[in-house]
Amino acid sequence: MEKTHYLPDGDNERELWLTNFQAGYAALALITAWGITAPQLLSVLNDTNAYRYSLVLLEAAKIFSRTTTVSKDLLNDGAITTIPQAFPVFTPPAGAPSAVPPGIFQRITLLVGQLKKNPLYTPTIGTNLKIIGTDIVIDMSKAQPVLILSLEGGLVHAKYTRGHAEGIFLYCMRGTETAFTLVAMITKTTYVDSRPNLVVGQAEKRQYRAFFMVGDVAVGIESAVFSINC
Repeated sequence: MEKTHYLPDGDNERELWLTNFQAGYAALALITAWGITAPQLLSVLNDTNAYRYSLVLLEAAKIFSRTTTVSKDLLNDGAITTIPQAFPVFTPPAGAPSAVPPGIFQRITLLVGQLKKNPLYTPTIGTNLKIIGTDIVIDMSKAQPVLILSLEGGLVHAKYTRGHAEGIFLYCMRGTETAFTLVAMITKTTYVDSRPNLVVGQAEKRQYRAFFMVGDVAVGIESAVFSINC
C-alpha cells in the first residue's frame, strides 16, 4: 500500500521528529554491528541542535519584530517629549549551538536510506525512529472525473486525470440522441472519439460524462456533463 513520506511538514513537527530520530540513532550507535561512526553521530546531534535553535531564534525574531513595530509607532505619532527614544536592540537567545551546513533534512534522508539497507534494520526499528510513513487510504467513493474536451483535426479529444483510478467509463450523447451510451472503457488519459457525426456534413453537439473505473467496476461519483460542438 502506498504510504506518506515519513517526514512531517510543519517546522515544530519536524523538530519533534528530529529529536526522536537523534535519540533513536544514538541508541543504535551503541550497537557496534550497526557500524555508525562517531562523525555520523555527531553530525545528527549537531543538526538536531541547530534546527531546534533556529526555531527558538525565529520566535525571538518575531517578538523583536513586534517590539520594533511598537517603537516605530511611538516615533510616528507618540506623545511629544524631549527625551530621545532608544532604538530596540535584538539579543539572540543564549545557547547557540555549533553552526551546520544547509540541507539538514536532505542529509537525514540519505542517512535513513542507509539505515534501511542495513541487514539489522527491521520494521520495528523503523517505527521507533518514525521513518516509516502512514498508509494512504484512498476513498474512491468520492472520486469524480473531470473531462477536458477539444476538437483536433475534426475529431473530439477527451482528456482526464486518472489519479488512483485505473481508467474511466466514458459515455456520450450525440446530436438528437436522447440518452447517454457507453463509448468506451478507457485506461489511457486521452481518448479520441473518431465516430462520424450522426448526419454527415452537419454539425452536432456532443455531451460526455464519465465514471472512474477500478477493476472494470465503476466507482465514485458520476462526472458533470461536458459538451462540445463538432
